[in-house]
Amino acid sequence: MIGSVRNGLMVHRVSLPTPVAAYGFNEGSGTTSADSSGNGHTLTLNTTTWATGTGHTSSGLTNTSATIGASSAFTAPATAITLMGWIKPLDLTAGTTKFAFGFIDTGGNTDVGIFTQRADFGNPNVLQCDLRLGASLSAYHGTAMTVGTWTHVALTYSGTTVIVYQNATQMASASITGIVSPGDVFNVAGWNSAAYDTDVIIDDVRIFNTALTQAQIVVAMNTAI
Repeated sequence: MIGSVRNGLMVHRVSLPTPVAAYGFNEGSGTTSADSSGNGHTLTLNTTTWATGTGHTSSGLTNTSATIGASSAFTAPATAITLMGWIKPLDLTAGTTKFAFGFIDTGGNTDVGIFTQRADFGNPNVLQCDLRLGASLSAYHGTAMTVGTWTHVALTYSGTTVIVYQNATQMASASITGIVSPGDVFNVAGWNSAAYDTDVIIDDVRIFNTALTQAQIVVAMNTAI
């Protein structure tokens, strides 16, 4: 926390740690998206569907399987993580599962994932964030998503507490301990299209290897990549 005096008042500045990876999807075309963190974790766009000019702050990705190897972007085992980004649902048909972004293992299991809705253990339209610690996967729910409306979503895990934020407001929390598995691949805007249709636009995705505070999430939410 950094403070300065302005007009006789103490103004507090909240700084962000350096992310492990950060994606603004500002290219608008092509088959890769650069990592703005400086760590060189370029995303490979396996199928390319750009939301050119219709992202949250520029272009975004939609219905695109964009991946990096998880081991290159997140060191296991780990006891803390923050995963965040802007999400705009394009479809929330009941009975379907809509995957936004997260870490998946080679068996197709979610390790750290954010869904606009998940039909197999969730309610229609309701944000769901999943976190696997050891062999146990737990689901944490936010509130209803709205088709065509941007929502900033963040999942933090400190080693003792998991918190879900929507638009920087805390929606769910739980006390829990364990080791985070980053799975085998990090997917953005697409995964296993046969079972989990995407139908979202994604923008400004960040991964941190620490649990951000609510104040830091506010800063990140309001700072485009």
